[in-house]
Amino acid sequence: MSKDDFIDIYKRYLSKFEGLFGDLDYSEVAQYRGKLINKLRYDEFVLKWNEFKRIEAYLREIMSKGATLNEEINHTYNELSAYVLETPKDFVLL
Repeated sequence: MSKDDFIDIYKRYLSKFEGLFGDLDYSEVAQYRGKLINKLRYDEFVLKWNEFKRIEAYLREIMSKGATLNEEINHTYNELSAYVLETPKDFVLL
């Protein structure tokens, strides 16, 4: 992904965050889908987004092979999806 792609995704994230929680400072905490999160700075967001997408791809691959879902990885994926304000996919149904 190019830096411009990340900037566009980050702008969408900020817009969604402010729509859900108002103008919170980066140090303030909000609750989203049962998880405590805070507004991420750009560098933090890029790290979490990349990890979120990496785990999402891994889950898609193992589920397409008919393997069982690792609960620890699924928990991490759900936690990351909350941080980046994305709805997690239900890989059991794929």
